Amino acid sequence: MLETDYTLAGKETFVNRLTRRDFLRLAAAGVPSLVIAPGLLSKLPGLPLGRVAIKSVDVRLEPDPAAPSLLQIPKDSLVQIIRFVDAKAPSGNPRWLQVDAGFVHSGDIQPVEFHPQAPFHAVPQTTPAEVCVPITQSYRSISPKEEILYRLYYKSVHWVTGTKIGDRGKVWYILHDQQLNLDVFAPGEHLRLLGPENFSPISTEIDQWKKWIDVHIADQTLTAYEDAAVVRTAKFSSGMAGKDTATPTGTFNVQIKVAGVHMGDGRITTDPLAYELPGVPWVSYFEIERGVALHGTYWHNDFGRRRSHGCINLAPEDALWIYRWTTPPAAAAKIKGESGLGTRVIVR
Repeated sequence: MLETDYTLAGKETFVNRLTRRDFLRLAAAGVPSLVIAPGLLSKLPGLPLGRVAIKSVDVRLEPDPAAPSLLQIPKDSLVQIIRFVDAKAPSGNPRWLQVDAGFVHSGDIQPVEFHPQAPFHAVPQTTPAEVCVPITQSYRSISPKEEILYRLYYKSVHWVTGTKIGDRGKVWYILHDQQLNLDVFAPGEHLRLLGPENFSPISTEIDQWKKWIDVHIADQTLTAYEDAAVVRTAKFSSGMAGKDTATPTGTFNVQIKVAGVHMGDGRITTDPLAYELPGVPWVSYFEIERGVALHGTYWHNDFGRRRSHGCINLAPEDALWIYRWTTPPAAAAKIKGESGLGTRVIVR
């Protein structure tokens, strides 16, 4: 079982909003391409932030995919969201965001926040940790000539196996990437360590066989039941049409649950556009042969439209709830996950 009595590396108090200091610290962590809209730092705090999650997004004159494009904003830029607008299109997710220059579709903007932490000098092995800033960087080592690896994004979950102290007392967390069998390093202040209280089972008083999940592909809506009572609903993104990408239908059971998994092609790369998804959070596998799961998603926000390679993409908070509510229980964090015949999942 994890312990939460960690050894603090410092007592610095951080303000849980974007400040110029936060931004400069993030840029110093190794994300030189991070872009922020002119005037954004002076306007905050107060309005929410989003990160461009794809190669680029079009800022349009009106909240309409057919409206003229005024400019494009590149991946990993931060935008300030002035207001949310529900329009007529696109079908499934007609929500748009008004930003300084116009309107962007919400599906390509990940909601993000800044919650930097006071890192710990020592942590129990192996501890899950959640990225708590919009974007940070992983490295091959903590030497002065650090080799940059892949980027880590807000709400992704990684496995901390130890710490190292760098120049000027900087605390680095050692993250183990199980898929690549690789240890990488990331700034400790950019990850929030997760104790059992963050992911332990809920609704344990309910007979596990009375819990079941209805995944309705046609309207991209998931409904969780306890007997006939609805206890949660959520929008999702299922697999795109195609032999290798469509979500399988039928009756399944959750069989393996892992707090964080590296999905994608399994390559060591620095290319932010590569199909590499380190730290996919709160993964509940229900079709083992293809590796199809219910899981959290940080690379888009397009729930209500088909967009995945077969899995059920959910907002991280919905995926975490499912992870905690379903069986097999996951009371302790194991890098290889918990396995067993668990909650029934009907996909139709």
